[in-house]
Amino acid sequence: NDKCRRAEKAGIRFDADFHYGGEIPVFDLGIILHNLLDNAIEACEKLEPGNGFIRLKLKRKKQFLLLEVENSFDGAVPVSKGSPLPSTTKQSIVPEIITEHGIGLENVRDIAERYFGGINIKVKGDVFHVTVMLQQGEAKTK
Repeated sequence: NDKCRRAEKAGIRFDADFHYGGEIPVFDLGIILHNLLDNAIEACEKLEPGNGFIRLKLKRKKQFLLLEVENSFDGAVPVSKGSPLPSTTKQSIVPEIITEHGIGLENVRDIAERYFGGINIKVKGDVFHVTVMLQQGEAKTK
């Protein structure tokens, strides 16, 4: 709800089809949602007001949860050499000490893998689409 309010306050259309009742701990699901929705909101904020949208869906397929976030963005996907995930464009407040940005998608991927799942990113024109698959059941311990 917080992310929805933040998006709508920024003039971003926010549609959600999300009904949760599974076995994945809320804490882990919260980390995934926080990172994906923050990224989506920040991407939409770079667009002209009124042009941004975010769609959030949670689907079930047998023992799997599929969490999808789709959003508009400026079409530029920064790539890091050797990484399958897009790199961050955020600037650290104190870059010489620590960078607090650029680990969101890695956190999402790590949690997905803990639940025997994964992350899939697709870009089509100016639409960014992330699907996170989680298998309901016992998670791997680190």
